[in-house]
Amino acid sequence: MKLRSGAICFVTFAALAVFLVGSLMPSDSRAQSRNEWIDVHFHLVADKGDLESFDEAARMALQVMDAERIRTIIVMSPPRPRENFDIESLAAVAKKYAPRIVMLGGGGTLNPMLQEAGKSPAVTEEVRRRFEETTRGIIASGARGFGEITAHHVSLSPSHGYESVPADHPLLLLLADIAAQHDVPIDLHFDPVSADVEKPANLTSPRNPEVLKENIGGFERLLAHNRKTKIIWAHAGSDPVGHFTPKLVRELLGRHANLSLSIRPSGPFRGAMVPPKGAINDDWIAVLRDFPDRFVLGTDNFIVPTRYTGPDAPRIFAQRAEIQRIGVRRLLSHLPQDVARSIGYENAERLYRLDR
Repeated sequence: MKLRSGAICFVTFAALAVFLVGSLMPSDSRAQSRNEWIDVHFHLVADKGDLESFDEAARMALQVMDAERIRTIIVMSPPRPRENFDIESLAAVAKKYAPRIVMLGGGGTLNPMLQEAGKSPAVTEEVRRRFEETTRGIIASGARGFGEITAHHVSLSPSHGYESVPADHPLLLLLADIAAQHDVPIDLHFDPVSADVEKPANLTSPRNPEVLKENIGGFERLLAHNRKTKIIWAHAGSDPVGHFTPKLVRELLGRHANLSLSIRPSGPFRGAMVPPKGAINDDWIAVLRDFPDRFVLGTDNFIVPTRYTGPDAPRIFAQRAEIQRIGVRRLLSHLPQDVARSIGYENAERLYRLDR
């Protein structure tokens, strides 16, 4: 595979992924448990408008689901900085393979609008009107919510984007109101920063700013804006910055009843919920036990069809999928059965109204 300029960090990550798969293989019989589950954060990637390739990706996903006893996947566009594929590419496969494949919308349409508007604190009436019209189209298409939307997204390599807008930006507050009106969740990528800090040493991409700004205050204002809004905070358990901690999560869950989190259990970062070697993180397990109705599973899996011609990053990300599935199996087998059942599928059925 010929890599584009700047993709060398992804090659390194891919090599690490191969190592981690071996390291994460469960060693005890309990970890072989075959609990059923729902994956609420899943990406099918193909060239824009290539519906045949999206269908191939969907069929590849179904094969994974059958092998892993995954009841349902919720697919969405990654949080694009510029307009790209969104519901027009996913609605057909979601309809064809329902109820096993369910769709969110906005990652390729609403998120680019948000990132552009985030450059200014003011929002014009024209931008607001276009944003609202786009949300109506997403809901009319059959989407079960909005995602993947980002308020803060650090860059993991020179070819991986950095995105940042205040979590209480007027367009995010508007989206919160619209989501509450339709009783659908928002899948939010939000890398938390508890206080202004210099860029961590592991974030080597030049796209990241030299100083990461505190953003928890804005996030709490978003959560408090409309208590009927269901915010699903993505990627709990795998944190590149170092501030997405069990302690912070416990505090925010205690203050905000409309907050839930999706778990991406494994990763090469410190504080992972299911680390590459050694025991599962007890601090995370304690939070899961104390808030069993507030977590779902979202592996951030990428499926790439054979004739995809876009950037190499999705193919590299696809190689880490097995790492996360092993992490899910280990995690579910480690939890009491009632907690595993809640986090595995019951909470997802309720939050995304999958029985309707």
